[in-house]
Amino acid sequence: ITQDFVAGDDYATLAEAAQSFRGLIQEGAKVTRGEGDKAKEEKVADFREAMAWLISEAERTTARQRYKGLGEMNPEQLWETTMDPAVRRLLRVQIDDAIEADRVFTMLMGDEVEPRRDFIETNALRAGNIDV
Repeated sequence: ITQDFVAGDDYATLAEAAQSFRGLIQEGAKVTRGEGDKAKEEKVADFREAMAWLISEAERTTARQRYKGLGEMNPEQLWETTMDPAVRRLLRVQIDDAIEADRVFTMLMGDEVEPRRDFIETNALRAGNIDV
């Protein structure tokens, strides 16, 4: 853990969450996943143990697939994940400064590696929700 991380917003958020979770789960607590006949139960000692078990259960029953583009999907997958109006979400994107947007796009997607590397190194700790 770096000093930048400890001084940053993410650490403050984690510390605040840790305080609110402390004492949340008492001795003899159980976590249940599912309902009825399919319910599974696990004894846990603390919140961390509960989350670890729930995450492992969720990962055990799901599969991850990664695509570089929509053209790599089967038609059924494309419908389920992107085209079905019941689950898709359309968001309007508005670019206020086209010149700045072009500069950033060229820096991140262009042929020159050095500006992209500098940008990533400068902003890496500010990034969230990155799926690598």
